Amino acid sequence: STATVKPRSQKYVVDYTYDGKSKHILQLDATVFDKDKVKEQDAFRNQTTGLIANEANWQRTATIGKKKGRAFTSAPIAKLFLLGAIKYATRDAYGMGIEYEGGRPGWNDAMNGLAGMVGSGMPETFELSELLKYVRSVVEKFQRPLVIPVELGNMVDTINDALDELIDSGYTDPEVLPADVPEVLFKYWDT
Repeated sequence: STATVKPRSQKYVVDYTYDGKSKHILQLDATVFDKDKVKEQDAFRNQTTGLIANEANWQRTATIGKKKGRAFTSAPIAKLFLLGAIKYATRDAYGMGIEYEGGRPGWNDAMNGLAGMVGSGMPETFELSELLKYVRSVVEKFQRPLVIPVELGNMVDTINDALDELIDSGYTDPEVLPADVPEVLFKYWDT
């Protein structure tokens, strides 16, 4: 995709509520189109059909001198693990729903406003659970290592360290969740 999700510091704004009496946080313009990705993708566009060839890739190994790196490839199961890891990393501060960051959830027009209200969805979390169960079952069934990019490994290590810190804090959810996110959960979410 030519879209990139902006860092939190660039997409959240404090604005007045609809009645103008208080303020709330909104998520606006969460994604940006990467013009370099578009340019590279266009190099693979078929002039007759307008379709982009399967070889279109902006994910490459390191460039050495003037020589562009080779296209990065990975196994389908590694791609599914990448998808699951990124979704897991974008859960809301309470660790329940997957945050809506890509504009509007296209599958449900009634929820289009949730993305701007820093919403998250439980159906996506249930899908994530099934995805990760599937990845685990495949890895266990075929007894082959899951080869992932170094960057993904670093992200998973960071998430695991943050989870260990959260567990070590001894935090437990109260019976009724407070409106303000407890500091320990916010710290984990902000990792």
